[in-house]
Amino acid sequence: MGGGMATQGGHQMQGKLARSVALGAIIGSLHVAAQAQEVEFWTQPYGDLIAWKQSIEALADEFEAESGITVNYEPINWSVAFRRWLTVAQGGPAPDCADMFFLHSFSAIGGTEHGPLPLNEYRDSTWPALDTDFFTGSLQDVTWSGDFYGIPWRGDVRPMMYRTDHFEVAGLTAPPDTWDELVEHAKKLTLRDENGNVTQWGFGLGNNNIGQSFPPLYWQAGGEMMTEDGRTATIDNEAMRTALQFLKDLVWTHEVLDPDFMEKGNDTGEAFLAGKVSIVGSVPGGWPSNWTVEYPELNDKWALAVPAAGPEGRDAYSGSGYFGVLRGSENVESCVKWIEFLSREENMQVLSEASGNVSPHRGVMNSEFWSDTEWKSVLTESLEFSHTSQHPSPVWNALAADEAGAVIYDMVYDVVIRQADMDETIKRAEERMQAEMDRAFNK
Repeated sequence: MGGGMATQGGHQMQGKLARSVALGAIIGSLHVAAQAQEVEFWTQPYGDLIAWKQSIEALADEFEAESGITVNYEPINWSVAFRRWLTVAQGGPAPDCADMFFLHSFSAIGGTEHGPLPLNEYRDSTWPALDTDFFTGSLQDVTWSGDFYGIPWRGDVRPMMYRTDHFEVAGLTAPPDTWDELVEHAKKLTLRDENGNVTQWGFGLGNNNIGQSFPPLYWQAGGEMMTEDGRTATIDNEAMRTALQFLKDLVWTHEVLDPDFMEKGNDTGEAFLAGKVSIVGSVPGGWPSNWTVEYPELNDKWALAVPAAGPEGRDAYSGSGYFGVLRGSENVESCVKWIEFLSREENMQVLSEASGNVSPHRGVMNSEFWSDTEWKSVLTESLEFSHTSQHPSPVWNALAADEAGAVIYDMVYDVVIRQADMDETIKRAEERMQAEMDRAFNK
C-alpha cells in the first residue's frame, strides 16, 4: 500500500510539474512576445559610410541578442536631414527613436504634440552617473526648458589652432592664453612686405561663418543671445559691446585681422594652410582630423589650443548630436533600453571611432584612441569649456545665417567693417531679433 500511495503521489507530482511547466511556457512566451518588439531608429551617416552602417548593425544585433528587441535602422542622408527633422517636429512621419540634433529648436517647434519626447522619468534611474560620466557642456544639448531629452553621443567642439612654424620664427613658445595675449601674439605674427602689404595675418576669426565664429567672443565676454525659453533677445548689453569692440580693434587698431574676413572669397582655412594666417580663433573639430590625412606635410607645423579666455570665460563653441525618443512612439520603454545600451562606454567608444567625432563621454575621451596625439588631447581639454551652440528659438538658424540679411551677420558687418555707430546698430539688431522671435511664437 505504501508503494501504491507513493506511485499515486508521483503521478500527482508529475501532473503538477507538467502544469507548472506548461504555465511557465505560457508566461515565458508572453514575456518573449512583450520583449520581442521592434523599434524604428533613424540616424545620419558619419565617417566611412560602410564602416558606420556595419557598426550600427553590429550594435543592433548585439542588443537584440541581449534584449529580444529588434532595431530597424534607417539612414537619413545629411542633404535632407534638417528638412526631415523639421517635418517631424511639425507632425510628419516619425520613428520611435533616433540620432537627432537641434533639440532646442525642434522642441520649440513641436511643442507638446510632435518632435522630441522628454525622458525625465528615466534620467536618474537609467543613467545615475550621467553628470559625472559626461562633459557638462554636452548635457546642455539634451536639456531644454528644464526637461531631459536623451543622451549626447557625438560632439563638435571648436578649439584654437595656430601655426607652430610661425610661432618659432616669431620667438613665441606658447599659444595665447587671454585676449590680451592674443593681441600681442597676433601683432608679432603679422608680417608686411616693403610696400606695407600684409603677407601674413596674425589672426583669423574662424571658419568663415559669422554665426558660428562670432558667438564665442560674446560668450567669453559674458553674454547670452537670448533667455533660456527662447522668447527674449538679450544682445543689447555691455558684453556685446565688449565683443564687437575687441573684434573691431583687431581689424582697425591692431591691424592683425584681414578687413575682408567677412567677404565670401576669403577662406580662413585655405589661408591658414597656405601660411597666410597664423592663429585661427575657433576651428571645426573636423579640420585637424582631415588635415592629418590630406596635408601630412604640415603635420608638424600646426597645433591646437583651448580658446583664449575673454573677460568672463574661455567658452568654446560646441554642439552635440543625441539619441532620443519621438513623441507618439508606442515603444518608449524599448527605445530607452536601446539608448541605454548605446550609451555604455564601450559602445560609445565604437560610435566615436566609427564616426570620427569626439565623444561627450569622459571615459571615451580618456581612451588611447583620443589621447595618442597632442591635438586629440586638446580637443578633450576644450570639451571642459564647451558652450552649447544651440538656441531655443525656432528661428535661430535664420538669425545666425552666414549671409547679408541675417541679424548677427548684419550687426557684425555694420559695426566691425562699416564702423557704424555701435549703440544704434546693436539696438537695431536686438529689435530685429526680437521681432523674428515673436513671430516664431505667434506673439
